[in-house]
Amino acid sequence: MYGNVVAYMTLHFEEQKLIYFVLMAVVFSTTGVTLRATLASVIVSIASMFWFAQKASPEIAHQFAFIGVATSFASLGMATLLRKAILRQIDARLFADQLAALDSLTGIANRRSIFARIDTLVEAKTPFWLGILDLDGFKSINDIYGHAIGDRVLCEVVDRLGFQSAAGVQFGRIGGDEFAVLVIGEHEAADVEEIGNALIADISRPYDMRPLQLSIGGTVGFARFPSMGTTAREIYEKADFALYRGKQFARGYTVIFTDDQDAEMREALALERALREANLEQELYLLFQPQFDLTRAKVVSFEALARWQSPTLGLVRPDRFIRAAERAGLIQNVTRVLFGKALDALYLWPDEITISFNLSAQDLADRAFIFSLVAQVTAREIAPGRLEFEITETAVMKDIDAARVLLENLSALGFKIALDDFGSGYSSFEYLDQLPLDKVKIDKSFVRKVAQSATSREIVAGIIKLCSNLDLKCVLEGVETEDEMRTLNPLSPKLIQGYLFGEPMSQRDVLGLLLAAEQVKDGMTAA
Repeated sequence: MYGNVVAYMTLHFEEQKLIYFVLMAVVFSTTGVTLRATLASVIVSIASMFWFAQKASPEIAHQFAFIGVATSFASLGMATLLRKAILRQIDARLFADQLAALDSLTGIANRRSIFARIDTLVEAKTPFWLGILDLDGFKSINDIYGHAIGDRVLCEVVDRLGFQSAAGVQFGRIGGDEFAVLVIGEHEAADVEEIGNALIADISRPYDMRPLQLSIGGTVGFARFPSMGTTAREIYEKADFALYRGKQFARGYTVIFTDDQDAEMREALALERALREANLEQELYLLFQPQFDLTRAKVVSFEALARWQSPTLGLVRPDRFIRAAERAGLIQNVTRVLFGKALDALYLWPDEITISFNLSAQDLADRAFIFSLVAQVTAREIAPGRLEFEITETAVMKDIDAARVLLENLSALGFKIALDDFGSGYSSFEYLDQLPLDKVKIDKSFVRKVAQSATSREIVAGIIKLCSNLDLKCVLEGVETEDEMRTLNPLSPKLIQGYLFGEPMSQRDVLGLLLAAEQVKDGMTAA
């Protein structure tokens, strides 16, 4: 452009065409790649105009001198403003990219960012430990006090994690109340366990959310690259499985993935796949075990026992598929289907017969889900008093305050509450005081030893007496032999559940049993 104008003006000078140099200066000020190149182009253009203006009349030369000076300042201003705008846009884009890599609430790396970091470490074959940290008791804070308080707690947790940061340790929020802990470099398992326990200790200190004083805990599972897996997915799955094991058996501690867990994890993943592909309505079913009232010499209730007949795996033990369903996040689907089948069975039983239905820890943690079960009962016009929800110590120990509120609501609606496996945990007596219980089921580990152990007899006798004083029904589980029953009789038990009085049976057998009992009753009345 500049060469064409100069060539034309050299061969055919025209005063009016001097304006071309001004226009070029303006164009160069807005199109220059760098500020230095822009200034050089503007200076050359205006200088060329002054040189050619010497051939013009004095009046025209004087006009273009003023125009050239004004154009120089204008071009410099335009170049400066344009570059500031461009830099501002670049900064905004970089800032947006940075925000996209951060969790919007806590300001630490988000899920996408932390997993991108893990992928980079895997590609570079850099050793690292991945930990999955899950908060214990956080969900109930959200449910009871609202998300505003929950968000403040999460931000405080992140602040505490920041204080625990050391060289090579990074944190990210995976989602909800779950965090990733990345320990980069070669570290021994004992060192990583120490890091995890320090994190848990720090986040377990009370939270001052005036006027509230809140408490939560944490559990973390760790897996190491490359010794425990060669891909980011493998490492994440193993860290997540270690966390799951920790939530089951070592809540509040750090759990390191081990070779022993590897086989268990493969089995669990196979179960999860089968559960995801299962037709739960067709494959899940219930058996019912009677609870016998000794004083009335009759069956008064049945416990609903879950069963799964998989077309690929065959009959799967309840403890195995329930754990797999909890881990896979499918437990509520399982519970919903089984609860519907329990109501179907109960609808055909006499009104005085009740049913006991087990709730998992994850079921209890979701208030909305529990009340969706209540809605099923209401829709079928079944009296709430015929439904007894069985809970375990494990199910309520995660957050006893939240569990108490939920169970009190259920009790107020007329549902019965039973504490299962009483005596198997370390703090069962605390639950007698804090929970709205109607029934206690003594763990079978005590019942089965009463014939040989004087200590077990005294424990069972003490619990029976305690329940009587507290106006609680007491069920002895696992009574299988006449010897056990003869030993138990002097202790004055009232309710028995065990093979001696009835094995788990199908709905057809239940109806047959109830019909036979009704016929006996009618015969006695007639006599």
